[in-house]
Amino acid sequence: MPQLITPGDLRAGAVRASAQPLQAQIIDVGREPALKAALLSGQLTNLTAPFLYHDPAKQLALVLMPMEMGLNELEQQRIIGQLTQSVMRTLPSDAPRAYLLQPRIFFSFQSLVEAILEKDGITPEMLRAQQEKADLIRSLAQSPDEATARARARENDDKVDAILFDILAASIEASVGAGREQSAKALLALQKILLEETTYGKRVSARLKAVEALQKSPNRETLLEQLIAAPDAETRELLVTTGRQLLDYAFFQMLSSRIDAAEDTAERERLIALRKEVQDIRDKVDATSRAFLEAKARLIEQIALSEDPLQTAREHAAEIDDAFLSVLQMNLEVARRNGDEQTARTLESIQQVAMRVIVEQQPPEIQIINMLLAARYPDETEKLLHEIKSEVDDRLIGLMAQFADQLAQQDRTDLAAKMTNIILQAREILPKHDPNRPTSAELNAGQEPPKKPIIEIARR
Repeated sequence: MPQLITPGDLRAGAVRASAQPLQAQIIDVGREPALKAALLSGQLTNLTAPFLYHDPAKQLALVLMPMEMGLNELEQQRIIGQLTQSVMRTLPSDAPRAYLLQPRIFFSFQSLVEAILEKDGITPEMLRAQQEKADLIRSLAQSPDEATARARARENDDKVDAILFDILAASIEASVGAGREQSAKALLALQKILLEETTYGKRVSARLKAVEALQKSPNRETLLEQLIAAPDAETRELLVTTGRQLLDYAFFQMLSSRIDAAEDTAERERLIALRKEVQDIRDKVDATSRAFLEAKARLIEQIALSEDPLQTAREHAAEIDDAFLSVLQMNLEVARRNGDEQTARTLESIQQVAMRVIVEQQPPEIQIINMLLAARYPDETEKLLHEIKSEVDDRLIGLMAQFADQLAQQDRTDLAAKMTNIILQAREILPKHDPNRPTSAELNAGQEPPKKPIIEIARR
C-alpha cells in the first residue's frame, strides 16, 4: 500500500483556520490509466487526502475523506463538489455523468482500495486469502535453516497453489527491481524448495522441464514425446501453446503411427484420447488468437472513428501493445498496396497516436532519454539538458549508460555512440545528486497551486 500523507495543515480544525485553499487531488485513470496500477501497487508519491479516484469506464467516483481531518459536513460537500465539477469539465459532452453526482465516500484508504478491486471482481474474501498466502511465504522465508523450511513446506502442502506461486514470483521481481539482492536470493531459494517438496510444486517443476525440453529442441519429435509423457492437462495445454507451429499434418501423422504401433489396448486408447485433446487445444488456441487479433482491429476502428482519437487511445492504453501495433502495421501495408491513400493516412495518424500513448506510459526518466536520442546532437541535446537540469540530477547518467550498453549489444552502434556523447554532455550540465536538495514542490511553496495537482509514479 502507498503511504498516504495528510498534511499537517489539513488536520483537525486546521483547515478552517487556514487561509490557504484546500488542494485536493484527482486520480483520473480514464486520462492516465497507469495511475490505477501505481495506486494499487504503492508506487504513487505525493499522495494526499482528500482525493477523488475516477474511472469513467467503470463509472467509479470514490472520494477518500479521512475522519481525522476534522472536516464538517459543509466543508466535505464543498470539496466533493469541487472535485466532481473538475472531472465533469474534462468529460466529452455525451459521457455519462450521473455517477459523479453521488460519489462514494471512504474514511480509510484500505476500504477505498477494496472498492476498486471489487469492481474488478476481487472480493475482500479473495484479498484475505491472498494475504494468508503472503503470510505463509513470509513464514517459510524466515525459517532458521533449509531443513526447517523444507519441513514447513511439506506441512503446508495443501496451502501451496498457483496463487502462492504467483505472489512469490511477484515478490522476487519486486526485490530484484528494488535492488534487494539478499531478499531476492532468499525468495528464489524458497521457490526451489517449494518446487521440490510440495505436490503442486512438483507438478509445476515437471511442466517447466517439459517446456524447457521443447524450447531446447523445438521439433515435432520432442513435442510428441513431451505430450505423451505430460503428467496433466495443464502441461499438455502449455506444450501445445508453446509448440503451436509444429502441429501440422506431419505431426499428426507421427501421432497416428504411434497409435497404430501400440500393442497394448489401454495405451492405444490413451493415445487416441491424446490426439483428440491436442486437436481441441489447438482449435481453442487458434480461436483465442483470432479473437485477440479481432479485438485489436476493433480498437483501431474505434480510435479511427472517435472524435478525440488521442483520448480514446489513452482510455485503452493497456490494450495498445505489440499485437496492436502489428495489426495496425499489417492493415497499413494492405492499404498502401491497394493504393488506398485515405485509409493509409488514417492508419498512419493512429500509429502516431499509439506511439504517443506508449511513450506517456513510460517512466519519466525513459521519456527524457528517448527525447535526448531523438534530438540533434550536440545543440538540441545540450539545450534539452539545460531545460531539465532543475528536475533531474546526475543519477540519470547511470540509466543513460545502461541504455548505451543495451544499444551496443543490439548492434545499434550509431545510437550507442550518440548516447555516449550525450552522457559526456550530461556530466557537464546535470547537477550532482544531493539528498537534501529541495523538491520542485518545496521550491514552489507559497506560489499559486497548479490547477491539476501533480501525482508522480515512483519507479522502483
